[in-house]
Amino acid sequence: MRRVALVAALLGPLAACGGSGASAPRVCALPEPVEDLSLLPRDIPLDEWGVVDQIEVEGGFLGARAVTETSIVELYPVLARATVEAGYVILSGDNEGFEAEIFFEGDGATTGTYRLREGPCQDQVTIKLLYEAQRYRRLS
Repeated sequence: MRRVALVAALLGPLAACGGSGASAPRVCALPEPVEDLSLLPRDIPLDEWGVVDQIEVEGGFLGARAVTETSIVELYPVLARATVEAGYVILSGDNEGFEAEIFFEGDGATTGTYRLREGPCQDQVTIKLLYEAQRYRRLS
C-alpha cells in the first residue's frame, strides 16, 4: 500500500499542463529543460527522446517527465528497443496510439515504467518515467 501511495505522489506533480480534456488542444512551444540531468539513469537516455523538464526523487523512486513532438506511434518502438538494448526485460506494454505504457525490470532490483500521453499541447507527447533502483533509495 505504501508503494502505491509513493507512486501516486510522484505522478501527481508530473501531471501535464493544460485544462480539461474537453477543450481544444493548445499549440505551444516545448518546455524549458532542467539543467542537471545527473539523476537520470545512464542507460535510459530520456533527454534523447524529448525535453526533460521535471526530475524528482522520493521514496526510492525517480520520477521524470519529458515532452516531445514525436508521436506515440513513432516513439513506442524506439523506447521498447532502447529499453531491451540497455539490458532490461519488458514485462508488459500497451500501445493504443493516443496513450501507451511500457513496464520493465532490470537485474531484479530495478523496475521502471514509461507512460506516454498526448499533450500537454497539440502535436506534443509527454513521456513520464517512473524508475525504482537502489541508487534512489539512498538519495531519499
